[in-house]
Amino acid sequence: MKRSILLFSVFALISFTTVYSEEKYPAVRALIHRVVPQIEDKIVVDSIANEKGNDVFEIYSSNGKIYLSGSSPVAVSSALNWYLKYYCKCQYSYSGKDLKLPKELPGLSSKIRIASPYKHRYFLNYCTFNYTMSFWGWEQWQKELDWMALQGINLVLAINGTEEVWQNTLRKLNFPDKEIADFICGPAYQAWWLMGNLEGWGGPVSQKWIKSRTELQKNILSYMKGMHMEPVLQGFYGMVPTTLKSKFPKADIRSTGEWCQYIRPDFIMPTDSMFQVFAKLYYQELEKLYGKANYYGGDPFHEGSILNVDLKTCGKNIQKSMQEAAPGSTWVLQGWIENPSPVLLSGVNKDKTLIIDLYCESNKAWKISKGFNGCRWLFCTINNFGARTELYGKIDSTTLNLDEARKSEYAGKLEGIGVIPEGINANPLIFDYIFELGWRNELPDPVKWAEDYSVYRYGKDNATARLAWKKIAQSVYNIPFRFDEPQNVICSRPTLKWEKTAPWGLGAIRYNQKDLKEACSILLECSDELKNSDAYQYDAVDITHQYLIGVAEESYKKTITAFESKDRLKFETYSKRFLGLIKDLDLLMSTRKEFLLGNWIKEARTIAPTDVEKKLFEQNARMLITTWGYGNSHKALNDYAHKEWAGLIGTFCLGRWSIFMDDLKNQLNGQKAVAFDYAQWEEEWTKQENEYPSIPQGDAIATSKKMLEKYNE
Repeated sequence: MKRSILLFSVFALISFTTVYSEEKYPAVRALIHRVVPQIEDKIVVDSIANEKGNDVFEIYSSNGKIYLSGSSPVAVSSALNWYLKYYCKCQYSYSGKDLKLPKELPGLSSKIRIASPYKHRYFLNYCTFNYTMSFWGWEQWQKELDWMALQGINLVLAINGTEEVWQNTLRKLNFPDKEIADFICGPAYQAWWLMGNLEGWGGPVSQKWIKSRTELQKNILSYMKGMHMEPVLQGFYGMVPTTLKSKFPKADIRSTGEWCQYIRPDFIMPTDSMFQVFAKLYYQELEKLYGKANYYGGDPFHEGSILNVDLKTCGKNIQKSMQEAAPGSTWVLQGWIENPSPVLLSGVNKDKTLIIDLYCESNKAWKISKGFNGCRWLFCTINNFGARTELYGKIDSTTLNLDEARKSEYAGKLEGIGVIPEGINANPLIFDYIFELGWRNELPDPVKWAEDYSVYRYGKDNATARLAWKKIAQSVYNIPFRFDEPQNVICSRPTLKWEKTAPWGLGAIRYNQKDLKEACSILLECSDELKNSDAYQYDAVDITHQYLIGVAEESYKKTITAFESKDRLKFETYSKRFLGLIKDLDLLMSTRKEFLLGNWIKEARTIAPTDVEKKLFEQNARMLITTWGYGNSHKALNDYAHKEWAGLIGTFCLGRWSIFMDDLKNQLNGQKAVAFDYAQWEEEWTKQENEYPSIPQGDAIATSKKMLEKYNE
């Protein structure tokens, strides 16, 4: 039997290869086979020239076949995505799966041709690799890369597998394995290690884990090569272990202080001869594993600074070592807060430097910095802070700011657009909108675009769904310019004076709650026609959950007011309602696989290569989404990555608030307030190993309707 299956597989592979062997872009054909195998025999792939150096694609139909042509594999993949969205009314999304193709493929009355106004369409944030991808294997990464290709993304941060690069580099400097292990972070903290924020936290990890990350990175880079995507590998910018100075006491190695109460790695001055020695070793080991790249990332002063440093020379020497390792390559820097310094940029080759302006929907760093001193730059948005699940976006200000940037005096060095999410798997509209802007010369009306989004999102042109998305786009996806995303009081550590849940931001909702309620109600009216759409079921839960966040905020205020007024009857009523709402929110979120704590923990335990690491990885997973760390760092980053996940809400959040409400009740009954140690309680939760459901329970639409009716305020 096994031999028969093997022979069939080999025959199928030979047949597949033979039929499409003359196509120029085999990676696109493989993507089509994975994404829409039912129509792959009706799709013809071809190549065309680019347009002024930028990608272009064409779509036309003839004799029952769909012809997709593009200037690169990514361009052809984008053509497929465009055809699926606007002709087949389908969407390839990781937040609701709907690819129900029509029985007969729609033809085109005439050829369409779409050219991107940009050289680059960029994706990923260092934080994404942990807040979402900490425990991903190749299967998840391949699906994500397919999604990237369909969106037209051609420049991608690629930092997996950097552990072995550092391990091999430090071994060349005679570091003992124990010190190397103490430097490399656990699976959920790689991002902040590579950004120079901390070292060793969450580890140590095994050699099996390090090797598995190397193999994963090789698979990712192989995929990118086939799609002509450019990876941004991790460069060397001066970060070194804090133990290096004990081995080279004469080298100019400086302490960089703390980041959120974590001790940062040290910084070897680029003016010291040891810097070039270290950089050469690092790039040699990087090249041995992954080859050369055209782009390297690395920010020497991310979210912090070093005093008495010649920034101009630092920038010059860091780039010098990069150019020696990969001549002609580009140094990619993050435009965030006051980074990169204009002084540092004054020392670099501007044509070989690319600035990722992270926060263009709210700030205009490109304008304030006068075009980053003449460097090349990308207009990007940063969203889903901490991979939180609240609905949030600024489609209006993003569109207006992009229009201003494209017409500005700095537009000559504007090379692209991108999304720099701290997490994915939330707010799917934002990702679709921004990356579609990467293919539009004329900017759309964002609200009208959101209405059209409902058509391919659900597979039907439903007037009621259009109206719902119009209102959604005008509320949670059009947050006023100066405000951040709403945060959920339920996810906060209990307090009498709640302002926000995460350490940063303005937590209270900044949209009209009545408008969102109306949008939610209208959307649920479509259930008879759209109930079989997985994306619709997802949205029903997601938008209802956001409405409940607003209800919770108001319920909290009433509860605290009753307590402070010493009204025991009202306090009993409101506190009971508040705790009941937490339970109901947990119940609502349990109807969708995307909102299950059990899946996050299951991922962590499943990917762990050793029995010891199963426990370690689960602890990493639990810490990152609650305490973030222990001790002083617990105080600095507690609840930063909070989420409305079933299991997390019903145990962690409900547990804290139940303790708090019991204490307030006792105080109203004449007892003294108890100084409860929430930090200790939270840390104990992160060390547990109890299982949570990883399979959805209940009916998503029916539960959403029930919650909207129950909390009809």
